[in-house]
Amino acid sequence: MKIRFIVCLSLVFSNFLYASAQEKRSFWSHGLGKFLKNVDNMLDSWQDAGVDTNYIRKPKMSRMVYLGYYGYSQQHDMTFPVSVNNADIPLEMQYMPSNMSEKKYMAADMHTYQTEVELGIDWRGISLELPIPIRNRYSMSFGLAKNGSVWGARIRYKSLKNMEGVLDDAFNQAMTQWKSNVENQTSVPATTSESTIPSGQIDLKIFYVEGYYVFNNKKFSLAAGAYGDMVQKRSAGSLFVMGNYYQSRFGANSLFNHERDIFRNWKLSFGPGYGYNWSINGGKVCIHMSVIPMISIFNQMVHKYQDFNGAYAWAATSSDPVVREQQMEAERKRWSNYDAHYYDAVDNGRSRFVFNYFGRIAVSYSFNRFLLNFLANYRQYLYRNNADMEINNREADAQINFGMRF
Repeated sequence: MKIRFIVCLSLVFSNFLYASAQEKRSFWSHGLGKFLKNVDNMLDSWQDAGVDTNYIRKPKMSRMVYLGYYGYSQQHDMTFPVSVNNADIPLEMQYMPSNMSEKKYMAADMHTYQTEVELGIDWRGISLELPIPIRNRYSMSFGLAKNGSVWGARIRYKSLKNMEGVLDDAFNQAMTQWKSNVENQTSVPATTSESTIPSGQIDLKIFYVEGYYVFNNKKFSLAAGAYGDMVQKRSAGSLFVMGNYYQSRFGANSLFNHERDIFRNWKLSFGPGYGYNWSINGGKVCIHMSVIPMISIFNQMVHKYQDFNGAYAWAATSSDPVVREQQMEAERKRWSNYDAHYYDAVDNGRSRFVFNYFGRIAVSYSFNRFLLNFLANYRQYLYRNNADMEINNREADAQINFGMRF
C-alpha cells in the first residue's frame, strides 16, 4: 500500500513539474513572453553590432541595477545698456548725478540647483530611473535620451519658478537719486548696489533638442566612456558632429521698466567636436573627455511686456477713477520718450555671431560584477547683439552611480 502511494505521489509530482516546465516554455515562446525575448535579443545584438572587437566589447553581464546621486545647476544672467538719453528724461538737467553715464545699464543674475537620489535599471543600454528629490527648485523637469555609440539624441524641458537671483539695477537707482536731487535741489552722485531678487519675482523655462553622430564608432564607444554600458578595451578617439535647437523664456515681475517683462530666445546651433576614451588595464578603468563647440546659425530674441494696473499708477493721487486715469495718462505722456528708448538695446539690436559649447568628462571603474561611474556635463548657450545686450545661459550636472551587473 505504501509503495503504491509513493508511486502515485511521484507521478503526480512529475506531472506538476512537467506542467510547470510547459507553462514556462509556453510563456517565452508565445505572446508577451516571446515579444519580450525578441526585444531583449534585439537590444543584445544592437550593443556590439558593427564594432571592432579589438577595441570595444559588451560586458559579459549587460544588465545592471544601480543607485545614483545627481546634482543639477542652472545659471541664467542678462545685461543690457539703457539707451535713454538725458534729454528724454523730464527732470532738471542741473540736478543730474555727475556719474549718470556710468549707471546706464541693467543686469540680473539668476541661479538655482537640484539634488536627488535615483534608483535605476540599465537593460542592455536602455535606462529607466526613479528619482527621489532631496532639494528641488524645479517646478517641472523631464528629459528623454538615447545615448548610443553611433548616434544619440536628447530632449529636455525645465520650468523654474523659485530661482534665486541678484539684481544690479544701476540705472533705476541713479534715476531715484536724480529725482531726489531735484526735490532737494542738490547734485549728489548716484551710489548703487546689488540687491537680492525676492523668490517668485523671476521665472525661467528652457527646452532643447540635440542630436549627435560619432564618426569612428567602430573603435570608439561613447556608451563605454560616459556610462560604462560597454567596455573600451583599447584607447581610441573620434570626431563628433552635433546639432542643437534651444529656446528659453525668462520672465521678470516688476524688475525692469514694466510690471511683467518676458524675454524669449530661440537658437539653432551646429558644430563638430572631438571625444577620447583613455582605456586602462583592458578597460577596467576608462576616462572619457569630449568637447563640442557649436556655431549659432540662427539666434533670435523677442521681448514682450505687460502692465496690469498701469505703469504710472504711482503718479495717480485722486480717488476718482476718471481723474486717476487722467493723471496716469498725463504722466505717461510726460515720460513717453523715456519709455520709447528704455528697451532700445533689447528690442532693436541685431544678433551677433556666437559660439555655444557642450563638454563632458567621465570616469568608469569596473570590478567583478560592479561598476562605479562618475559623469559631468556642461552646456553653454549665449546671445549677443550689436547694442551690447547679453544673455548667458549655463547649465551643469554631475552624477555618481554605483551599479551591480546581472
